[in-house]
Amino acid sequence: MGNEVAKKEPQSIKDLILSDKMKRQFAIALPKHLTPDRFVRLALTALNKTPKLAQCTQTSLLGCLMDLSQIGLEPDGRKAHLIPYGTECKLIVDYKGLVELVRNTGEVADIHADVVYENDKFEYSFGSDATLIHKPALKERGELIAAYSFVRLKDNSSSYEVMPITDIEAIKERSEAWKAYKKGLIKPPPWVTDWNEMAKKTVFKRHTKWLPLSSESSRLQAAIEKDYDAPIDMGPAIVSGKPQVTETLSKKELEAQNNAEPAQEESQPVISEAERAFKFQGLLKKFDEAQKALGDKAFFEILIANDVSAPDKMASFEQGEKILEQLQQKISDDFDNPEPKEEAKK
Repeated sequence: MGNEVAKKEPQSIKDLILSDKMKRQFAIALPKHLTPDRFVRLALTALNKTPKLAQCTQTSLLGCLMDLSQIGLEPDGRKAHLIPYGTECKLIVDYKGLVELVRNTGEVADIHADVVYENDKFEYSFGSDATLIHKPALKERGELIAAYSFVRLKDNSSSYEVMPITDIEAIKERSEAWKAYKKGLIKPPPWVTDWNEMAKKTVFKRHTKWLPLSSESSRLQAAIEKDYDAPIDMGPAIVSGKPQVTETLSKKELEAQNNAEPAQEESQPVISEAERAFKFQGLLKKFDEAQKALGDKAFFEILIANDVSAPDKMASFEQGEKILEQLQQKISDDFDNPEPKEEAKK
């Protein structure tokens, strides 16, 4: 009986977040200007403000926190949001979070994004004499018709992106958060509570793909990739400096048009080879993180059990996602049940 090991109670999610092991993981991933102690405090505050987060799987919640630490944002409910989606925690990166990541590159002098109403004075053109003018009407601005993003770099060059409301609404309809809300699975997302902010985020996110950023831009790319809110296939609205010709409807006209006919089943967007390759690279990064967390032995045991000799030898992206779930579950299990240290032989 003396050799029997007492069964250890599973750690709560708060205990896991407060553990030295998790703090070390956060410290490794966080940029220098963020501290693991503050990051942990904000994570616990998020749990207190949204009790349903405690009902999410530990793997999904810790995964979102690790993603945030690698991106370089805090779970403060302003720049990034942890959203309970059934028993899964999802990460939504706010417009303000994307702006901070762009500013952190040190290459940007000015950033501005805004929405445009039909009675505003709004003019833009492309080419050698590119121009962007927006003078908001002080009253009776009318219906929303577009959103834009403007960035001036420190070398005094500038660029901008413009999206009509039809394009923004199309992005919203493909958003995972919006789809989940329509199914009644989550509370109203920002597309319902803060449409203007989401419009600015959408056009700014598209704009960042064209910005000539270098340092710290990998964190920005990671934020765009891991954001649960928007689909990955947000191609540019402007090609070769020429605006895309799109019928511009107001938000009110769009809603009337949508209500005029029965809703039809959405067709799944076709994913190009370039987009699939981009998603696969993101998957490989997560495999690399899991290997560091588990160690080579446990990592390759799971791969071999799935008839895969190395991460880049996977038969499909879907197989990779399935194996990644097993790896993340193993990481969570190791936190709950750490291996006892062997007693020194007498």
